[in-house]
Amino acid sequence: MGSYADVNIGDHELWSWKNYYDKWYFTKQDRVREVSNDDSSDFIGYKIDAKTLTRRLQLAGYDLNSARYDFEEVRASWISEMKESLGYYHGEDSDLSHKITANLKVVEAHSFDDWLRVLPRALELSQNRFKDGNFESKVQIEGEALLSFMLSDFYGVFEDNQGFAGAMFPCNRVETYAVVLLEASPDDVVCTLDITDLVSGGWVEDFDDIAQIQAGETHFYGLFTASLDELHTLNATSENPVLQRMVFASVITTMEAYLSDTMKRHVLNRDAIKRRFVESHASFSKKLNKSEVFTFLDNLDRTLNEEIDRISFHNIDIVKDLYKRVLLCEFPEEHLSKLRPLIFVRHDIVHRNGKKTDGNVINVSQQDVVELIELVTDVTKAIDLQIIDGMLVD
Repeated sequence: MGSYADVNIGDHELWSWKNYYDKWYFTKQDRVREVSNDDSSDFIGYKIDAKTLTRRLQLAGYDLNSARYDFEEVRASWISEMKESLGYYHGEDSDLSHKITANLKVVEAHSFDDWLRVLPRALELSQNRFKDGNFESKVQIEGEALLSFMLSDFYGVFEDNQGFAGAMFPCNRVETYAVVLLEASPDDVVCTLDITDLVSGGWVEDFDDIAQIQAGETHFYGLFTASLDELHTLNATSENPVLQRMVFASVITTMEAYLSDTMKRHVLNRDAIKRRFVESHASFSKKLNKSEVFTFLDNLDRTLNEEIDRISFHNIDIVKDLYKRVLLCEFPEEHLSKLRPLIFVRHDIVHRNGKKTDGNVINVSQQDVVELIELVTDVTKAIDLQIIDGMLVD
């Protein structure tokens, strides 16, 4: 058992993998996540048009000229091997020798341009045969020797030497077969890398960032708002000064958890952000001896994790500067002037048992908690929108 991923150019499958996949010439920006209540229509993977894929292949050096070279090389090896195979049957009048002789005549008589011309029809007939359940080993189409050969079993060449596409098109490289399929396709044909089955089977992760973008919020923001909802409910249960102070402090702590988790996730998982953190954080300013470099790199993620845990994420000005330097996020300044004094209130609740420096008890009402929740939500939402905006940028 297993799950599969496949690359398709229009309706034609190019190649596939079991339990894993290769992005090939698709990029992060090509990702698509189309998920509905109807599982049969779900698509998770990559989509581009034929024109884009053609250009990417050309930039990598794969075009009709390279395809022709690959074709000629494989075709020559087929001819050589079929002649060698016929040598084993010298003087014999066997069915296999007749099949090899017939195949050899077709391969010798047809060129790259011939195969290119016949390929679209061969693909169409091949699909129709598959739909009809017609798997005859020998196809005979009157006056169409090459087309018949492309659709029939291949004799005279070992399977391992038949190349990437077999009789359908002589080539060794998947890129060559892609080039000729694209040559037969309009520019707007959709090319896909479908990993839906792999995601469903648990072999690879879903595109969580796209899911978050579609939801309009990050995973951590969802946890943040869920916690605030619980605190809002708790605050409304009774008017109790001790309870209100505890909920008030917890609202600030919830924001702190969002800021810490968001920073940690992006620093640990995105190389450019990891580099900015290391380059800008004071604890990494110590010079290293060359012999220490690999030890430093081996332990970098653990060190980063520890350094981020040491940061006081309720210190709004330190965190504001950190987010600007590392995540390129701006805090909403219009809300910070209101938030700063409330963070000091939280400090006294947590560290002074709810009393001010003069010994007086801090009074926190239910309405104070509601207003703090609204303020913290506004600040965090403004940050989260910037995080979402940067998620598709490598």
